[in-house]
Amino acid sequence: MAARPSHTWADWAAISASGLCLVHCLALPLVIATLPSIGGAVAGSTTHWVLLAFALPVSLWVLTRDPWPEGLVPLAFGAAGLALMAFGVAFYEGLIAERGLTVAGVSLVAAAHFIRWRRRRAI
Repeated sequence: MAARPSHTWADWAAISASGLCLVHCLALPLVIATLPSIGGAVAGSTTHWVLLAFALPVSLWVLTRDPWPEGLVPLAFGAAGLALMAFGVAFYEGLIAERGLTVAGVSLVAAAHFIRWRRRRAI
């Protein structure tokens, strides 16, 4: 049976957003090193709070929308990932630990959406 498009687009949008976040976390420090004049504006703490404020409701909405038959695994992965992201921004802002927690969290969120997408396709 074919996947329902209304869920497929949401999961793919969330996976794409997670990928962009990874690019931001991993590649942006190299860009900032070469362009010091834009560093503060692009990598400031406000940016991370704004990205988290976007990721939390969107991912929770997608992961909790019609959760069956996907089960609780994607929701658990997503919740753990979002918690790691929030923990990193709230307590380790500007430190190397923030990047590590954010990369781990984003990876879990992307995995949650991918698992959900694969399970929806199998229906």
